[in-house]
Amino acid sequence: MPQPSIHYACGRVGVLRRTTLGSAQMERLQSAQTYNDALRTLADIGFAAADSTDFQAAADAHVRKACELIRAVTPNPDVTDCFLLRYDVHNLKVLLKSRQLAQKPAFLSACGTIKVEKLRHAVSEHSYSALPPLLKQGLDALEKRIAIRFDPMLVDTELDKAMYRQVFANLAGHQDGALTRRYFQAKVDMQNLIMLLRLRAMGKEQAFFQGIALEGGKIPLRKLTKAFEENERLARQLLSYSTAVYQAAITASINALKLPSLEKAADDYLFSLFKGYRYATDSLEVLIAYLLQRQREATDVRLILTGKLNGFTEDAVIERMRELNG
Repeated sequence: MPQPSIHYACGRVGVLRRTTLGSAQMERLQSAQTYNDALRTLADIGFAAADSTDFQAAADAHVRKACELIRAVTPNPDVTDCFLLRYDVHNLKVLLKSRQLAQKPAFLSACGTIKVEKLRHAVSEHSYSALPPLLKQGLDALEKRIAIRFDPMLVDTELDKAMYRQVFANLAGHQDGALTRRYFQAKVDMQNLIMLLRLRAMGKEQAFFQGIALEGGKIPLRKLTKAFEENERLARQLLSYSTAVYQAAITASINALKLPSLEKAADDYLFSLFKGYRYATDSLEVLIAYLLQRQREATDVRLILTGKLNGFTEDAVIERMRELNG
């Protein structure tokens, strides 16, 4: 249930913001000599319990607590839920694929707007009336297609499209959702270019990209398809976002192995949209900035610990780490 006061919501987040992690803590974690040393450091910096041996579970809990807080205090769930729908869609993808392949679903998230058991029941019964309308619409259409031929990639692309349709529908008419709308428009544009470059590296054609491209961004899809083989022209489409994004796009368009750097630059730009609001006392953006910070903390912890567990070089990890406040 939405809370009546944005001041109350900002106050709750303001108290917890003191425990957010910054570059100093991540540098300390990165400098741990061994994987076990890194686990102990996670406890020292307050990210995990002292007896924790599962960094993935700790990261999941870190994000889940933030999501639960945002849902509990938000005065406008239509807007803040836009940042949580990704977890619902992740769960739906896992459940649909597991059902079709007769496998037990794994890695379900409790961070979404809909309880996992409700999603489990919906997928099992092929009935989506309890879901947001545009997710339901997308799933109903998807069920008809996979009944003829199951394709895991189709599940991913169609559910992503339905998610963004639902996001932009949620934001329609909300004055305090203007920055969130800009965020998701930019995210669509950047994801489309990243997807195009990845598909091109796989030898796919323009028509294939057109079939899976996301809608809702500011860049017309025809501009991307017309520039499909033109590196500079493609990268220039993102110049309006930031020079760093543009430069990363140029590099990735020349060398697909550099796509992680473009993904990082895109994420850092999106995060920057809310950085100036994190100390406000009467703005919905405060809640979103806090949630994005917690998500990125978990991402960086996963990167560092996975790197130590698998022997990745320090440079390879640092190249992918996201910027943090603090």
